[in-house]
Amino acid sequence: MATADEYAAWIVSNVSKRGTPDYNTVVQAYEQAKSDEGRAATPVAPTATEEPGMAQKALGALETATTLGTGAIGGTVGAIGGTALGLAQQILSGNFGTPEAANMVEQAAAKGAEALTYAPRTQAGREMVQATGEVLKEAIPLTGMLPQMAMLQRATQAAAPIAQATAQRVGTAAVQAARTGVVQPVQQAISAVKGVVTPSTPLRPGSAGAAATPAAIQRVATAEGLPVPVTLTRGAAAREAAQLAFEKEQMKAEAGAPLRQRAEENNLQALQNFDALVDATGAVAAEMGPTATGNAVLKSLNEGLDASKTQVRTAYNAARKAPEAANPVNLTETVTIGQGENQIQNSLIGYLNSRVSGIPSSAVPDAAKSYLVKMGLAQLDEEGGLVARPATVGALEDFRKEMSGLAKYDDAVGIREETIIKKMVDAHTDPASGPMFKKARALRRNQSEKYEDRAIIGRLLLNRAGMADPLVATDRIFQTSIINGSPADITRLKRTLLTGGRNAPNAAEIRANGAQAWSELQGAAIKYLKDEATKNMGMGSNDMPIVSPAKLHQAVRTLDANGRLDIVLGKKQAQVVRDLNDVVRYVNTVPPGTLVNSSGTAGTILAAMGESALAGMLTGVPAPIATSLVQIIKMRKAGQTKAKINDALNALPIVNP
Repeated sequence: MATADEYAAWIVSNVSKRGTPDYNTVVQAYEQAKSDEGRAATPVAPTATEEPGMAQKALGALETATTLGTGAIGGTVGAIGGTALGLAQQILSGNFGTPEAANMVEQAAAKGAEALTYAPRTQAGREMVQATGEVLKEAIPLTGMLPQMAMLQRATQAAAPIAQATAQRVGTAAVQAARTGVVQPVQQAISAVKGVVTPSTPLRPGSAGAAATPAAIQRVATAEGLPVPVTLTRGAAAREAAQLAFEKEQMKAEAGAPLRQRAEENNLQALQNFDALVDATGAVAAEMGPTATGNAVLKSLNEGLDASKTQVRTAYNAARKAPEAANPVNLTETVTIGQGENQIQNSLIGYLNSRVSGIPSSAVPDAAKSYLVKMGLAQLDEEGGLVARPATVGALEDFRKEMSGLAKYDDAVGIREETIIKKMVDAHTDPASGPMFKKARALRRNQSEKYEDRAIIGRLLLNRAGMADPLVATDRIFQTSIINGSPADITRLKRTLLTGGRNAPNAAEIRANGAQAWSELQGAAIKYLKDEATKNMGMGSNDMPIVSPAKLHQAVRTLDANGRLDIVLGKKQAQVVRDLNDVVRYVNTVPPGTLVNSSGTAGTILAAMGESALAGMLTGVPAPIATSLVQIIKMRKAGQTKAKINDALNALPIVNP
């Protein structure tokens, strides 16, 4: 005669071959076999800590599967019937709508579910059901939309009341029994999913593993210190490859809507920072285009030049009327101009006689000879050379005036000759001049230094040869003077605009216009950076231009070359521009080695593989349980992904005190 353990093992091994038998019959047969076996040998009563034998564990696993199966199917039907019966009873009694009636309906539903749910009769079965119930508790928060899992969990609660004295045995029995039952695959499935979706370093608010690095704190401070604060994500602040890869990947997924919204906000904040920087300069013409900016600069320069010319003219007119204008000057006396290799020692007459006449490069010296003869300051000898005649300070100042602007702007040789001749006139007249001519000459020298000798300004004020059109078009003034200008040229232009009209009657107005013109150039510089950063970049979902970190970085580097950004904007505002450039790169770029799939195909493949692997892990688990667990695991992973996305929206972790 077969023993009870052997009989139970036979039952288990034949279940898959012959289908599921009536479990009440199975249990009765097992108990009968156990009773027959007991008559042959006196059994030893087990203690509270005795481990169940192989037969008990096998039958317990069989009962656990029965409980879960009937709970998922029959329990659901029973709950529906119990609910309907409970509602009918409460309506007939007149208590429907009261809290007591709701409790009674719930109890009726529970009884209905329990009535169609198999309850284990063996100790091992009850312990295994309880162990399975502990596993199913992992899914309690997610069972609202999964009625089958709700009924499974209810079934394990109703079917497995165990005394406190056997509590110690439950853990060991459940683990051992799971090797032949359904608890092991269920536990393995949930544990496997936990390992996949739980980050190795917690990123939950208040976690010890989410401490911010000094670099992340500095990046957040930089972003929040901009005129319009930029709110970074966790990845943008930490610049950590895994976190950034997660954020960039999730932006393409349905759950990544908050990250996409944050990206749009960051782009808008960058654009608003450009506008705030323009406003800080005080510019009003930046949005009207480069022509408006050029007109403001040209107007200020012309106002300053006109005021300087008026002062010089007035001073010379007064000096010419003074007795010192008649002071004699010797044009044959040797004077010294220049230094080093450029030093010249000669008289005005001697220098002009040394220049070859009648060739293109001698146009300015030939004109000077003609003016001296015409004004009676010299005469020609038989060989065509100059011979000095009596001269005065006033007469030589008139000659100098005729020489100013004689050379063409693009004639380098002519400009050099003109400069030498004027300096020699000044060297001749200085010793003989009185204070009035000295003052007039100083004013004229200041005018020349400000508006004529510097190409950056001289080109802006000159017209094309024989035409009324300016040499530099107004819409090119910013490009010519700021983008293409050297640090020295930009500094000179700034100084000229801010100090124009000195000692003029309307000096305050001229300087105010000059300051505004400089502000317009500053605003144009910010507008240039914005335009370069958004050029050919398309529009976002909010119809705002998209800022390119690469293009912005290149534009800032171009303007910042040789310290020009500091000269144009000042050190404080220039640093704000550099900070904005850094923040835009924090938001939109990833460090080298960060693996981000731009197409989204890899993510789809991995998701499919994960689902396939999950189904494989649940092979052998009853279909209702497997289906429910798959949905639970998906929902749990989605919930954890959503939580991690929400956490990523905080640049720095919130550490609990």
